Amino acid sequence: MKIATYYNNAKSAFSFVFDDGCYKESTLDAYENLKEVYEKTGVKIKITSAQTVGFLHEGLIDMWKKLISEGYADICGHSIDHCLCYNDVTDPTLLHKDAKETKEKLEAIYNTPVIAYVTPGGGSNQAGWDILKEYYYANRNGNDRLNDTYNMNLYDIGTFTARFAYDEKPYIENIEKTIEDGGWCVQMNHWLSKKEQDTHHAQKYETFLPEIMYLAEQVNKNNVWACSLNEMVKYIYLRDNSTLVVNKTEKGTEITLKTDLPTDIFNIPVSLIVENSVECVDIYANETIII
Repeated sequence: MKIATYYNNAKSAFSFVFDDGCYKESTLDAYENLKEVYEKTGVKIKITSAQTVGFLHEGLIDMWKKLISEGYADICGHSIDHCLCYNDVTDPTLLHKDAKETKEKLEAIYNTPVIAYVTPGGGSNQAGWDILKEYYYANRNGNDRLNDTYNMNLYDIGTFTARFAYDEKPYIENIEKTIEDGGWCVQMNHWLSKKEQDTHHAQKYETFLPEIMYLAEQVNKNNVWACSLNEMVKYIYLRDNSTLVVNKTEKGTEITLKTDLPTDIFNIPVSLIVENSVECVDIYANETIII
């Protein structure tokens, strides 16, 4: 018996992260896309919004609260004003201030733990990571690659940068490559755009729906786990920092997932692969189940 690499023992994992929160042309159409996919396929795809605190206003906050409350989104930090670079630690006081205030302000706005960060400008070095580790469990860096989650440094989460495109082909190819390699893809966008031209690497609305519909189809085949950035970070920490305690009892096999991780933050199930069974078993941190 062991913990599966990905939830439900899927072959791979795929996450969407939309940087900066939103631009002013953004609308709630993404909600309609995500809802449509859920209603047609039964798959609820959760996206992650990497929020720059200074870019937010009341309308955007209400939008994200709606997405979060219905399970279509969660959030991570993306700085206060997008001005600092974690490659440059000549003034660590400023970086500590940015990391701390970003976390505190987003947690106050959304009343939820903020456990991950996305480095402004797409870069950071070891000194920058060391500062972020004091406040966050992971940082998405700007490397353009697919991760091997067996040997992944969570302070160097690579991404595929999904730049502006007129058709869904490059986005579908991201999913196919992820499944082929058995890795975890974090696809970066700057939200969605209805513009003919866009300078913020935004994905167009007409390419987003086919991509997430295709992703949902692959989820139903168990080829991929469609998860938010935060969900995968939690899963990896639980997978790699927990111990299975197994005891035979009169009622069956008693299994406990022992971990010192805080259960109020690491509150998602991991999947147990049980010998002689095609089905995975869900278990939460410090929970005991009988099979």
